[in-house]
Amino acid sequence: MIKLLHIIAIGALVSSALYAYSIKYETTLQAEQLQKLKAKAQREREAIAVLKAEWQFLNRPERLQALADKHLDLQTLAITQIVRLSDIPNRGPKVDSIGRKLEDLGLGLPTETPRDRKSNTATTPGARP
Repeated sequence: MIKLLHIIAIGALVSSALYAYSIKYETTLQAEQLQKLKAKAQREREAIAVLKAEWQFLNRPERLQALADKHLDLQTLAITQIVRLSDIPNRGPKVDSIGRKLEDLGLGLPTETPRDRKSNTATTPGARP
């Protein structure tokens, strides 16, 4: 009986040592992963800072103005170019010039489409569907 108690005590001691070692191993693994993540976050912050600095350099008003002068050939705004909304004429009706020419030639008659045929048969009494 005492031998059995010794074996159980030794087993409990060994299992508790293994459990403590597994906790230590997990903790060490998690700490390493945390350090890697912190280093990666720092690299990303530095990359963002570089991109922000590049954007500030590229977005300078004098640089943009120089590029616009060089590439766009813009002219200064004249006072006569500014109009009120009420000065803008309303849009005229949309004119189908090709359709008008076809009508003048006698070719602009409406043609019956399959959709028109369906609607005609549905409205005509005694017609087959």
